[in-house]
Amino acid sequence: MAEARYTVGIDLGTTNTAVAFVDATSEFAVGDPIKTFLVRQLVAPGVVEGKTLLPSSMYFPAGSEIPEGSTALPWDAGREHVVGYLARQLGARIPSRLVHSAKSWLCHADVDRRGPILPWAAPEDVPHLSPVQASAEYLDHIRESWNAHPGRDAKDRLEQQEIYLTVPASFDAVARQLTMEAAREAGLTNVTLLEEPQAAFYCWIGTNP
Repeated sequence: MAEARYTVGIDLGTTNTAVAFVDATSEFAVGDPIKTFLVRQLVAPGVVEGKTLLPSSMYFPAGSEIPEGSTALPWDAGREHVVGYLARQLGARIPSRLVHSAKSWLCHADVDRRGPILPWAAPEDVPHLSPVQASAEYLDHIRESWNAHPGRDAKDRLEQQEIYLTVPASFDAVARQLTMEAAREAGLTNVTLLEEPQAAFYCWIGTNP
């Protein structure tokens, strides 16, 4: 793999997911080199905006619940499910069609974490995903949003970058492995897991020279 231009940090959260990055080819003489990536997502039917947070939520609209074609994204005109802000809003009305808290399920040893259990207790007519697949969907949405950024070169695609993916210190070896599986399923291979307390410590060091 060619040397990565960007170092990217992804906080794959239970409630929200956030992305920050550094251009490793730039001189850091002035200002803060760490930038927050604005993740494009649906904020209303047919309306896409970049947000600093991607709610870790996925929603499967029912029939004519929202206008046909209004779940399309700039990189996927045929998208039928919703990830992010609008998913969370729609799921507040019909929770049985909402996938959420996938990260918590990854460390739940009493369920089949590779099995299609989410949305939990949803009707049979609702598509079901495993916690691993749901986590992969969030990471894949980030990858697609990153890659669709105007002017993005092929060599700067997210799958070509050095990625640090945070996990809770409480995650056991199985939950860590499942997180890596989700990343690979999303097309991300150059990934290092970083415990959240360690990431916070590195941040403190960086901001308190």
